[in-house]
Amino acid sequence: MSLSRFLKYKSLYYNSMPFIAMYSTIIGISTGCTENKRLPEGNSIDIYSNYIGYTSIGIITGITYPISFPLLGGYVLYKNINNNK
Repeated sequence: MSLSRFLKYKSLYYNSMPFIAMYSTIIGISTGCTENKRLPEGNSIDIYSNYIGYTSIGIITGITYPISFPLLGGYVLYKNINNNK
């Protein structure tokens, strides 16, 4: 792989990463809110850990999106195929 090709991919990654990381972070926060609504009367540490946990997963997924999105998508497809059998 030539250096110019690597620099092109690096530039594409750095230019698109803020948008994808922001999207997955917002989805993580939304998932944490939804999970907290499902708790009957959770204590404050459970609520806090849901927000931090799901938001952290969203941030990590957003930063590592070239690897994480295809892997997580493949996992969902694999899980759906095995559940239908």
